[in-house]
Amino acid sequence: MNVDYKGYSIITASELDDSTNLWNGRYRILDDNGIVVYESFVEPLQDQKKAHEAANVEARAWIDRR
Repeated sequence: MNVDYKGYSIITASELDDSTNLWNGRYRILDDNGIVVYESFVEPLQDQKKAHEAANVEARAWIDRR
């Protein structure tokens, strides 16, 4: 998913870790020039949708702290 938030672009995804069978929520934050300024994962979760939502929440929180 790609959304704009306070002048940044947020790209989120969820990826299944085959070894743990848990979903990693991943997010990237890009500036207005398309350069990645931050990238991270959230704690693994058992539900794909919740991992994706958690990544979105964490990305917005990171931007809000700036």
